Amino acid sequence: MDLYNKMNAIKEFLSQLEYYTALEKLEIRSKENLEFEEESLVIYKEHYQDFINSFKLQQTFNKNEQEDIKLFLRETFPEVVEKIKRIIADKEKLIEGDIKELAKLKRQQQQEDISQRFEELNYLHKKIQEVLEQNDEQIIYKTLELLESKIMIGSFKQIQSQEVDFFMKSVDKLFREKQNSNKKQEAIQLLSVMSSVISEYLIKMRNDQIESSFDLLDKELFFTESKNTHLNAKEQYINLLSRLDQFHQTIWIQMMDLPQNSYQLEIAEKQYEQALQIGNRAISYHTQMNEMIKAMIERFLQR
Repeated sequence: MDLYNKMNAIKEFLSQLEYYTALEKLEIRSKENLEFEEESLVIYKEHYQDFINSFKLQQTFNKNEQEDIKLFLRETFPEVVEKIKRIIADKEKLIEGDIKELAKLKRQQQQEDISQRFEELNYLHKKIQEVLEQNDEQIIYKTLELLESKIMIGSFKQIQSQEVDFFMKSVDKLFREKQNSNKKQEAIQLLSVMSSVISEYLIKMRNDQIESSFDLLDKELFFTESKNTHLNAKEQYINLLSRLDQFHQTIWIQMMDLPQNSYQLEIAEKQYEQALQIGNRAISYHTQMNEMIKAMIERFLQR
């Protein structure tokens, strides 16, 4: 009987020991679960809070970007457009000025056409040479009269020289003299003088015409190049204005595509709150379990 009681006592002791060991294991597991839930909640809070902050930062960035775009489109963009329009207007004025200068040069070129006067003087020069070669006294005198009349009507007004004055005085004197044995020779000399004067003036006219032609050509090339340059610049600014208009439309579309609503942030914050509630409930549950197991161990040890 004593042996039976001892066996029962040992059996009871082993059962109690096994129960105590199980409680300790449950306590350790419960503590581990509680620590796991607490650490998980801390990690979740940190990472999800980073996500929320990043989301808020992105929302703020999008909002600021929209405001910057609106400010640009409202203030800076119109100023740029107006400046380009003023440049185009200035180019049009410059083009108009170049066209006027080219027209002025054309009129000047027409006004300075000396071909008729050159032909007239060249004809007189050839006529004098022919008369001198013919050596006919009457023709010589008629030629002197022709030259005198030409000078009087202004055909030689461009030729300001002492020789012309000398010719007029000498011809008048020659025709007044009734008896002059050297009259023909003096007439020939006067024709030779006028031939030299006309020849020199023809050379001067050719040189002046060449110089004037080069000057007019240089100016014409300058204003033509200037006009073409301003035309090209005007076209480029017009194209730029067109591209800016397209850019204006594109930037508005892009701005409208930027996320403007905060509903995604609200959803994320609600999910965060729900996750915190679940995590806190899990911690509360494991805390209660841990306290309950501790209480069971204490009651067991007090027996």
